[in-house]
Amino acid sequence: MKDVSETKSRIIDVSRYLLTLVLIWTAGVITSLGFNIYQLNRSILSVAQTSAQISHDKDVIYRFWVAKQGGVYVPVSEMTPPNPYLKVPKRDVKTSDGLSLTLVNPAYMTRQVNELATETQNFSGHITSLKPIRPENTPDSWERKALELFEVGTEKIGSIEMLSGKEYFRFMRPFVTEKACLKCHASQGYKEGDIRGGISISIPMDPLRIIERSRRIELSLAHGFLWIIGIMGIVISTRRLRAQTLRREKAEEEILVLAITDQLTGLHNRRGFLNLAEQQLKISDRTKKGFLFFFADLDGMKWINDTLGHTEGDNALIEAAAVFKETFRASDIIARMGGDEFSILAINMAEENADIYMARLQDQIDKYNNKENRRYSISISVGYSFYDPGKPCSIDELMVEADERMYEQKRSKKT
Repeated sequence: MKDVSETKSRIIDVSRYLLTLVLIWTAGVITSLGFNIYQLNRSILSVAQTSAQISHDKDVIYRFWVAKQGGVYVPVSEMTPPNPYLKVPKRDVKTSDGLSLTLVNPAYMTRQVNELATETQNFSGHITSLKPIRPENTPDSWERKALELFEVGTEKIGSIEMLSGKEYFRFMRPFVTEKACLKCHASQGYKEGDIRGGISISIPMDPLRIIERSRRIELSLAHGFLWIIGIMGIVISTRRLRAQTLRREKAEEEILVLAITDQLTGLHNRRGFLNLAEQQLKISDRTKKGFLFFFADLDGMKWINDTLGHTEGDNALIEAAAVFKETFRASDIIARMGGDEFSILAINMAEENADIYMARLQDQIDKYNNKENRRYSISISVGYSFYDPGKPCSIDELMVEADERMYEQKRSKKT
């Protein structure tokens, strides 16, 4: 019979297969979640950068328009007093009806627009330069680094930065000096094509982070649900596989049992006995403990078959098997070798115990023969041999020796 440990081993293999699938699926879902969150983060940054770039480009267009006009005049007011840093002719003029006007150059306009945006919108801008005319336009450390990079060819800068304890996406592009700019900035030594400064745009990340957190929760829930569905599918599939494995193991075991079992008596057949005997031979050599080998033959089997019929002959074989089972131990190996011949291997047994077994066998035979209404008596001839680990031999040699003694007993019954 197949070792139970082999079946358990296959079931463990199925369990390991289940664990492997679970780990692979979990890793896949986590990887997918991580990639989606990474893509979400990039998307949020892209939105921030796009917003900053749109704001920057709008300011550039306004500046360009004002520069093309050579500046624009607006009424002097508390909001727009004359620009003390603008040193150009006709900065301040009056209309024919006495209205005071002041010239607003591109930089002045950009500053006022950005101050207004800071108060009313979710972004802010700051015009700056490495050589600012107005002290308030002095760059901070991030802007200074950006302006220095513009000097060596960098076209734009964008990054996440902290301002006043809050997270902002900061974006900046350089101002390139054009002919229209020289009206105000020629005195600083600029010429066409020079990097004159830039506008830094700061987009607050809080509104975008709120959207990002919401999407992260949605992604996590979706992937969690997907993971659960996958695990359920894996568990169901593995249970079916395990059930199929158990059914196959059972079928294989039944086939194996049929292959090594005598169908009439339920004892081992010749093949099963020889396999187990060879194993016991190795065990005996390893443990240095001998065993007894018995070879038995049911007497008068031909007479029973010819006189009482083969059905009664089968019953006689079944009774003989029962006698052997009651005589020997459950750990001993008992087999029907074919026809009316039987073999018994009594493990871990000394040679002097052979007579004890022979006497016990005869007692069991007598019990069966003393039953009422019997049509015949059971008679069994038995011979034995002993396996000594100190003098190794083969199973065939043990069988030959036991067979000779069995026939000696059978002949003695006829005299």
